[in-house]
Amino acid sequence: MGQTEWTKSTLKHIDSKDYDVFLLPGDLSYADTHQPLWDSFGRLVEPYASQRPWMVTEGNHEIESIPIIQPHAFRSYNARWLMPYNESGSTSNLYYSFEVASTHIIMLGSYTDFDAHSEQYKWLQSDLAKIDRKRTPWVIALLHAPWYNTNEAHEGEGEEMRQAMEDLFYEARVDLVFAGHVHAYERFVCHINIDHVTILY
Repeated sequence: MGQTEWTKSTLKHIDSKDYDVFLLPGDLSYADTHQPLWDSFGRLVEPYASQRPWMVTEGNHEIESIPIIQPHAFRSYNARWLMPYNESGSTSNLYYSFEVASTHIIMLGSYTDFDAHSEQYKWLQSDLAKIDRKRTPWVIALLHAPWYNTNEAHEGEGEEMRQAMEDLFYEARVDLVFAGHVHAYERFVCHINIDHVTILY
């Protein structure tokens, strides 16, 4: 999202739409440890975020960890953008889920532990197992670093998370995955058959 001349046009576009919830997969204020930018970002989006729910997850610009000086990551993000993680059984504001209309939405953390022994992985397993497809037939996941992309500057950044979690998505038949990070539009379609999996680019 950031705070540039493009942000204003993006917000104007958002404001012109009749949406139920706004989903943002990370990189909110681009404060990068410069705390007044969190304040200016808050003022910038308040007219929109105060009218309809803005559900966010963290990106690399929210990490804000500096060894020795500021060893704890995501401190400003967690203080300023508190999401309903407890309600979904998560122990972290960095990953959670919620339901809107007929959709179960999962917000994942690309920059916190995600391997098979991590709290996030165990929470995701549990969350996916609880989904009632009769009540919420659609399942959407958001994360920051894309698992697939052809941008050479960002290729492979989401690969470890993909290797750790993609099978869970296939088993649960997650319908859509949205990612951020790469400032370009790219779409991948998967066709899943009983005998094989084909990914079309």
